[in-house]
Amino acid sequence: MPVQAQQVVVTEPFKVAVREVTLPDPGPKQILVAADASAISAGTELAVYTGTHQWLKDPNLPDWKFPFKSGYSAAGKVVAIGAEAAEITGFKAGDAVSYPGNHASHELLTLGHERGRLWRLPAGICPKKAALACIARYGLGASIRAGLTLGRSAAVLGQGVIGQFALRCLRAAGCNPVVGIDAVPMRRKAAMASGADAVIDPSEGDVRILLNKILPGGAEIVADATGVPDAVAVAMSLACDAGQVVVVGSPRGIAKDVNFYDHLHRRYIEVTGAHGNMLFEPGHTRLAGAWGIDKAQNWLLAAIASGRLNLDGLVTHTIRPDGVGQAYEGLLKDKDNWLGVVVDWS
Repeated sequence: MPVQAQQVVVTEPFKVAVREVTLPDPGPKQILVAADASAISAGTELAVYTGTHQWLKDPNLPDWKFPFKSGYSAAGKVVAIGAEAAEITGFKAGDAVSYPGNHASHELLTLGHERGRLWRLPAGICPKKAALACIARYGLGASIRAGLTLGRSAAVLGQGVIGQFALRCLRAAGCNPVVGIDAVPMRRKAAMASGADAVIDPSEGDVRILLNKILPGGAEIVADATGVPDAVAVAMSLACDAGQVVVVGSPRGIAKDVNFYDHLHRRYIEVTGAHGNMLFEPGHTRLAGAWGIDKAQNWLLAAIASGRLNLDGLVTHTIRPDGVGQAYEGLLKDKDNWLGVVVDWS
């Protein structure tokens, strides 16, 4: 039977609506899922909400146009499944799953499509925690790209949701000490709640000098999660000689004043990108140490379920679907109070 679904859409910059659509029965390679919860990824979603995301102007990306179905991280249950999909995946109606879902009550996932993936939930995991798993992959990239992590010092520049997951995954991967850097007090408090060894307020002075008091010589691994192009040069200055800088936030724009000789080449620093999709695609898994997207998502879900990946202090708001617009405004203008946001579809 066709399903009446609710979808959150950004209709134009700074305007959000909840619309109703009719979804058909799943085809042979489709799976119909119903959401229990979805999570907001502030960087990507605010870039769309404000009309600044670079892909909105790309004619080769027709899905990135208004009205735009926002969100890419959800958890729920399988409602119905096409015959071929059942044979391929082994899923059945009622299975609890994580999937790269929009903010929507129901979705049709098509196997073989980027959005047509789903992962079985470990026993006992709360769907509102599982809803964060796809977002968490973008922070996980720092640990994967760095390679050896056990016992190495790390600093994470920017403590929004992606930076929080970068810090928490580095801790889960054995980094020590781990330092969070952000000007927003609430974000620093959340980082400490996650088990960070120290936090730095960059408004208190030169970040490099402040970090040097904690980690003399700089951090062995620095994750830049700011999404600000010029912050990459700052991240480089925080790394020790022969250290690694991993860019996990999406820096939309062009950086200025980067001295590649003195700040990178002469110090033997490695600077790498770690986009949470591209890093785990087949063409890149050799570089990522065989970390395919399924391995990444299953590790994240297991780590969240066991508590190894600590979510303490991360979710500041749980909202209903009609509150997404208000959440975007809060994330954009009230960073002292808004950090992690989960949409409750139950």
